[in-house]
Amino acid sequence: MEKGDVVISTSGSDTGKVYVVTGESEKGYLLLADGKRHALARPKRKNPRHVKNTGIRINVPKFDYQLIKLIKELKIL
Repeated sequence: MEKGDVVISTSGSDTGKVYVVTGESEKGYLLLADGKRHALARPKRKNPRHVKNTGIRINVPKFDYQLIKLIKELKIL
């Protein structure tokens, strides 16, 4: 998965939540943001095996409010 991919969490307390990949950590974890609980400045770290790629890629915006708007417009869930 690459930066900008829209993914859905498949395990953990956030199962079913939509995130955008903002990068990858040194240990191979994905850095995910949703603009609300996990802001672009403080993304969630998650194992790539625990997310499902939706096949949608977006340009990662600079601001959280833009990310929230993009996720809502996708209407995945």
